[in-house]
Amino acid sequence: MPACARADILARVQGRLPLARAAVCALTVAAALRGAQGDAGPTFADDEVAARSGDSRIQWKDLDPVIRSRRFLSKDGRDALKHLAQSMVLERLQKERGIEIPDAVVEKRFQELDEQVRASGDKAGIAGMMKKARLSPVEFRRFLRLSFVQETLTRRALGLDDQAEVKGDQQELWMEEAMRDRGYQELPPPWKDGVVARCSDFSIDADEFARCLRRRLPPQDLHEDCYQVLLLRKILARMPDLAPKKLDQAIDEEIARRKEEAAADARNKGIPWEKLVAAQGNVLDTIRDDPAIRIAALARLWVDTASGPEGLKRAYEADRAHFDGQYGAAIETSMLYLRGAQFKNDLNPRTFREAEAALADAAKSIHGFDDFQRLARERSEDAGTRVNGGMLGFVGAGSDRVPAEIRDAVTKALAGPPDDSGGRDPARCLVGPVRLPTGAALLWLGERRPTPTWDTMSQHVHRELRKKFLDETLPRTSVATAFEAP
Repeated sequence: MPACARADILARVQGRLPLARAAVCALTVAAALRGAQGDAGPTFADDEVAARSGDSRIQWKDLDPVIRSRRFLSKDGRDALKHLAQSMVLERLQKERGIEIPDAVVEKRFQELDEQVRASGDKAGIAGMMKKARLSPVEFRRFLRLSFVQETLTRRALGLDDQAEVKGDQQELWMEEAMRDRGYQELPPPWKDGVVARCSDFSIDADEFARCLRRRLPPQDLHEDCYQVLLLRKILARMPDLAPKKLDQAIDEEIARRKEEAAADARNKGIPWEKLVAAQGNVLDTIRDDPAIRIAALARLWVDTASGPEGLKRAYEADRAHFDGQYGAAIETSMLYLRGAQFKNDLNPRTFREAEAALADAAKSIHGFDDFQRLARERSEDAGTRVNGGMLGFVGAGSDRVPAEIRDAVTKALAGPPDDSGGRDPARCLVGPVRLPTGAALLWLGERRPTPTWDTMSQHVHRELRKKFLDETLPRTSVATAFEAP
């Protein structure tokens, strides 16, 4: 079984594909995990620890407000809600229609799937996938049994024989109709009555759905939520004398700042900040309580209080080379890169000299930036920049995201007279070939960014001080979660 097929199975067991196909995979995992109950993972119970850092810890119930405000309306959240509702509809229909699925039928499917996965060379089978999906054997058995229920009900609706095959799209169409017949509705926030979705004969309340999402959300999202909840607690502990009114004011200012930034960003095409936030799955009614908003507001308040204008200047002077290198004068730089080495081999198609000669020859056909970008897209062997015509962005003396040899070339150009052609003359803009540790590059040095005013530089200093404050308060690497492998 190819890797893409195994990835598809993982997606199914997480409930991201239709219920019938998700359930078919469940049995395999349950079989793989029988007898392995000793390696118990988290139960996701309310009072169970979700994450810790040193002596600090949060329980799952502490995370639910964040899950509710950030994740209920996200794509993952909406998919999980629909999957939960479909499961409940199928269970009711199974009881109403008197459908019995013998254990032997489940076991047969169980074994077939298990053999398929193990035949692919994956010795752990679906057990490893199940662990990543954070589903218990009981849940897998339940979903698998419900898949047979869905197949049976689809056959009956289509007037097919009990042994007839029903395709996935047929089952999906039947499921959608069953949900409509049941009057399925997803309700908008703020869910004051505690109900997030309902059918004619049942409802799904917010607490129940939050517990479901503890298992269903991507681990990286849960990890970030845990980190921010722990970080917010740590920050508040460092600011015990903070007045509630001061905090409210800081939150107001943070939200106003975000609205201004959203309005000034042309990429948003005039869409208000509130709509952008809602489109990301956030509940606007509780946005003031979001840890990210509060953390940003408190970090800014901390730097303002601890440093002030004079403190920013002292921080800048203490590390002037860093700030000037990162945020000072820079040149918009593009690169056409060819691999090279001292000697040719299977991994290196040419020597350094051959790479440099090829680039020098290519430079002869470059009569403007458009020519450079076209050649970079066609010939550059750096996948990260080839797609956008070799663009590296603005590079300064301290831009450690690019090789030192490129920084040196830019620094040398910055020390010389400015390019009065506006970044259009190849004779002024082409630099190189420049030898790099893994090859050679032809550079195009375009528009210059001047040294900023203190008003602009102070904003960069402020941002770095805020980041330093957060990193010192709670390093990300110190947070361990209960749902991720050590």
